[in-house]
Amino acid sequence: MKKNIGLFLLAVLLLSTLTSCGALKVDENTVYVQKKRKIIGASVESFDKEYYSEEELEEYVNQRVEDYAESHGRKSVKMDRFSVEDGVARLNIKYAGYEDYAEFNGVELFAGTVVQAMAAGYDFEDEFLAVTDGKLEESADKDTVTADDGYKVVILNEKVNVKVDGTVLYVSAKYTSMAGEDTVAIALPEDAVDGEELALTYIIYK
Repeated sequence: MKKNIGLFLLAVLLLSTLTSCGALKVDENTVYVQKKRKIIGASVESFDKEYYSEEELEEYVNQRVEDYAESHGRKSVKMDRFSVEDGVARLNIKYAGYEDYAEFNGVELFAGTVVQAMAAGYDFEDEFLAVTDGKLEESADKDTVTADDGYKVVILNEKVNVKVDGTVLYVSAKYTSMAGEDTVAIALPEDAVDGEELALTYIIYK
């Protein structure tokens, strides 16, 4: 069963986390987009010590973080905490920005203003739903969700919860549900794969 450790490692590393200052305590995989585009996430994975070595996993993660930091700068990524308790593995990593998160995990992630996103080539050609008090409401069009220059947006293609520093106003209609006024749950269809452009989800907030 040792050969399966590679799959587990990849699953854990797809989402990484920082829980410094107790800022993020969740029970599901979560990416937290903070101000100044810094990224915090939470990876929570089941861990069976009969099949996997805790020391081997931690060593692997440390090495991967070290390799990335050597080529992208010491502040780009840092493992903050790793623990295994009650059969659950938690991996904590801090990213300097959304670009580092995207490259390190091999997914697409953008975090910034709507204006910046459009300048970067994101077209917002999607079906949207308005969000009121943390609940999905009526549909909204592109002109509505891009109307205010002060709106911020997170764009990504992962099956994960997304928490923002603010209040969610609009979300892509497909694959999303609300887990709170500042948190969106993304559950892509079974045939969608993390990292595919077709799976992009937009989250607009202020």
